Amino acid sequence: MSKKEIVGKIKEIALKHANILGYELVDIEYKAGKKHDLLSIFIYREEGIDLDDCSKMSRAIDEDIENLDIIENSYYLEVSSPGLDRPLKTQDDYRRNMGKDVTIKLYAPIYGKKQIEGSLLNYDKENVEIESESNIINIPIKTIANMVQTIKF
Repeated sequence: MSKKEIVGKIKEIALKHANILGYELVDIEYKAGKKHDLLSIFIYREEGIDLDDCSKMSRAIDEDIENLDIIENSYYLEVSSPGLDRPLKTQDDYRRNMGKDVTIKLYAPIYGKKQIEGSLLNYDKENVEIESESNIINIPIKTIANMVQTIKF
């Protein structure tokens, strides 16, 4: 079974349990290792994710994944929040970060800048709209090399 098929089957299980427990499934990563594989599941909810949430989700899906019997090697199951430094790639990522400050690195300069910081105001399939230094900027998604939530100390 291919890595993509494994992730697809696990996604079905994770989506079911995330919905039951009140979480949003953000992403699944599966990495094959020499001794052990790593299965990482990222969940989200507006109030935040804590250790209890990760434990609940892990216990809920563990047996179902074992019963699938699709991962040949022994593996570690890791459930966590996506983290503040996770790149924003999907429409769901944009939705979860509406109104938050983001840092965007571009493939080529726009308005003379290759990096733009500002508040994420809006998005669609082709553009994100940022308020930066009191200016509204529309940035084509295809020009974005990386976008992350801005972490301020």
